[in-house]
Amino acid sequence: MRLAIALAKNDPDRVYPGPFGHAPRFAIYEVEEGEVRLVEVRENPYAAMEGGRKHELMRALLKDVDLRVGARFGHGGSMGAFPMADRLEVGPVSVAEAMEKVMARRNSAG
Repeated sequence: MRLAIALAKNDPDRVYPGPFGHAPRFAIYEVEEGEVRLVEVRENPYAAMEGGRKHELMRALLKDVDLRVGARFGHGGSMGAFPMADRLEVGPVSVAEAMEKVMARRNSAG
């Protein structure tokens, strides 16, 4: 499984506290057989963009990712660019805490 965690602007150890699509960058991880490996940190060129094609562009940016992890998704009643099953809201926590929640979700799914 490949996942993207929204990273805070000035702290690579914290989840971005706002909507997922506004994060300045994403940490892309590969999770296989309980092992977690950082693959890359990917910049988000659409962070400041509002409306229009943003959802389409965000889906393309993260097309290789199975699970998106952020403090929250959407704003103003928007469901955001990604289906509920493909995302996990964790709140404005540390990346380590977010990863614990990912692993708990994964383990409960079987």
